[in-house]
Amino acid sequence: MSKPSITPALAALTVLTVTLAATVLVGCATLTGPPPITLAVTATGNEPVPSVGPISDLLTEYAGGALDPGDATVRVVTPDGTRTVDLTPMRGDEVEASAGQISRKVAANIAQLQEDLRATTTSGALDVIGVLDRALEQTPAGGRVIVETSGFATVAPVDLTAAGDWIGDPDGFVARVAGADLPDASGRSITFVGLGYPAANSSQTVAGPAARRALTTIMTGLCVRMKATSCGTLPGPISNELPASGGSAQTVSLQPVATACVGGQIDIDTQIAFDPNSSVLLAAADQQLGPIVQSLQACPQGLRVDATGFSARLPGQSRPATELEEARARAVLERLAALGVSAVSIGEATAGGQLVDNVPGGVFREDLAVRNRVVQLTVSATH
Repeated sequence: MSKPSITPALAALTVLTVTLAATVLVGCATLTGPPPITLAVTATGNEPVPSVGPISDLLTEYAGGALDPGDATVRVVTPDGTRTVDLTPMRGDEVEASAGQISRKVAANIAQLQEDLRATTTSGALDVIGVLDRALEQTPAGGRVIVETSGFATVAPVDLTAAGDWIGDPDGFVARVAGADLPDASGRSITFVGLGYPAANSSQTVAGPAARRALTTIMTGLCVRMKATSCGTLPGPISNELPASGGSAQTVSLQPVATACVGGQIDIDTQIAFDPNSSVLLAAADQQLGPIVQSLQACPQGLRVDATGFSARLPGQSRPATELEEARARAVLERLAALGVSAVSIGEATAGGQLVDNVPGGVFREDLAVRNRVVQLTVSATH
């Protein structure tokens, strides 16, 4: 018996049908929801209220990418437990399909998450690794853990009250932490938010740029040792809201001016000391300036303190903010004098421009801009 013949047209149709089927199968295989997010907060009495503010864009994208019910669930891990908040925009039992309604519902869900976070606090110690460990347990491979914390940990293996000179040698501190004391973060990414920023007027002294850089080095260095897929930070405080309750946790001494009597340089964080574009000192500035005054008063006579203001350059900025830089430097010197530094030790206030170029190649970089937002004090001998 002869085999049935296949016409060229039928052969082409068969190939097209198989190709389309393969395309549909491949397309369906790629339709997956967004990688899961876990939000870990240390939330002690010395820290600002946890907030969605620094991560609102990330959460909006996360919720907007939901394909199935529950795709945009956020696990919130605190020192006292774990709960979930679903950001998935829903219409009845199905995920919302209208673009306008998605935006509205996602915003409402994120606002609800903020209200949930506002009541989060603990009366315990600041345990970064403990909270992170439990967050990693709740996060499947491919997920992301966001850790909102000031970073002033007082619980082993990261107990900064017994860490020696962690500001001067953060890499050494990271190396000394035993690997057995660190959780496994393989397959998951970690982002730290708020390092160095306690609650305003709390008992924890705010961190200057040197201490913030050390905290960043320590937390990201430990993250690398945990074998995370990626390790990063977001700058600035978590929020400006004071904690709801819970009292004060143990504090970490920063000892910012141990060598001030022998020609030291001290950085004052202008993000804490001043409002944006203002040269009027905030009350919180005394948390940085008070220890400096005490150190200078203990020094021998014959010292001079000069102040140089620096600022970040904004994209398209045509002229440096020299007037603001000098005014902030002068305000710091005047406050030092008001707090008890001898008038004969108060030197000159000048503008310094930028310590580093924070718009390299015309691209604004926040991580570099932070390094420029300082008033730098220089202590020298007058004889």
